[in-house]
Amino acid sequence: MTTEPDALAPDGPAPAASASVAGQAGAIGIALIGASGLGFVLLGLMGRWLGRDDNAAFLTLWGLVFGFGSVISAIEQEIARQATAAVLAGRRTPGSVAQLAAIALGVCVAVLGVVAVLPIGQATLRGSAAITLLAFLALAGFTGQFLARGVFLGGRQTGRYVAVLVAEAGLRVVLAGALFFGGVAPSLPLAVACIVVGCFGWLPLAPALARSVDWGAGHEPWRAAGGRVGALALANGLSSLVLTAFPTLVTAVIGSPAGLADLFGVVTVSRIPLVLVSPLQALAVPLAVRALHDGKVARLGALQGRLAAGAAAAAAVLGAAGWLLGPWAMRVFFGEKYADVSPALVAWVLATSALLAAALLQAAVFVALERYRLVVLTWLLAVVAAVAALLLPGAPEARGMAAFVAASVMAFGASGALLQRAVRARIAADQA
Repeated sequence: MTTEPDALAPDGPAPAASASVAGQAGAIGIALIGASGLGFVLLGLMGRWLGRDDNAAFLTLWGLVFGFGSVISAIEQEIARQATAAVLAGRRTPGSVAQLAAIALGVCVAVLGVVAVLPIGQATLRGSAAITLLAFLALAGFTGQFLARGVFLGGRQTGRYVAVLVAEAGLRVVLAGALFFGGVAPSLPLAVACIVVGCFGWLPLAPALARSVDWGAGHEPWRAAGGRVGALALANGLSSLVLTAFPTLVTAVIGSPAGLADLFGVVTVSRIPLVLVSPLQALAVPLAVRALHDGKVARLGALQGRLAAGAAAAAAVLGAAGWLLGPWAMRVFFGEKYADVSPALVAWVLATSALLAAALLQAAVFVALERYRLVVLTWLLAVVAAVAALLLPGAPEARGMAAFVAASVMAFGASGALLQRAVRARIAADQA
């Protein structure tokens, strides 16, 4: 089989391994931080453009759309795993990645269709045909986006991966800025349109994506592909409930977003620690696959110990910073409407977000180990902990804060314990 050099080669000459990893992490890190920064700009613009209640509704819709996006994004890590393995074998990415994308899109379209006709879905979508249509369009855009990202990341096409990241966030801010500074009357459908337009930022790179995949080879049985996508989609859907879709979870359990604007705003700001580890999270699967390929499984266990220590230190620092600077930061970011945010609320959410960031890194290694059920178990336990806290008596904001803390701690502890067992089992299997 002949291969296309452009599809297999990284963006530049192949450097030494450590330098290559550092270069990839640096480029991806800058892009992710920049894209996330643009995301915060978008949320800040919406917080100022929309009223408090409409902004809470927007954040709920944001959670719904990105919750489904998170389910579809399950294919990115698995596609990156397959693309990395293909590069190590000197081949193009197999056509099985298209199967993964098709299954993910089909399942999400079906589920959103059911959700849209249920009372809870109609309440979230505000009974708007325009918002509902935009939500379905977002699914199509997300599918192409995560297919491209997985192929480019696993194939060491870092420049193209970075371009997708920047285009997604940039398009959203451009449209939001035009609406805000253009004096357009606040509109929830237009706010959702700002989300959707970014989902198609990958389209200019579609030709490069087409050249990178051997579409006619490497297919697998649909049942096997479906099982893998199902497990990862379920895991990502569960994880989104304590990440991007957390406001949606809280609103669904409590019954209304009223009085939760401060909590949702703080949870939005708490994504900053997740941004800081995003480069490592993006590279976790390819690096772990290479470690397994090189017979360095034990190294994964050693890195886990360092990660736990780093997470504990980061939690202490972020908690202190949240208490001292949190209310001021909320006022600067969202405006005077958020001047009375509780320091304790910011401190607890920021501190435990560090644990959530570590849990994401640990769970990513399960994909490299092809232990998909452990990813599901990690986030299922986290969601159960969050729902249990939301069902406790008390004020909605206090229950929401307790839910975020409980989910973060559970995700960190469960993923750590399960990863230790998985690594020991892999070492024993390799030695047998």
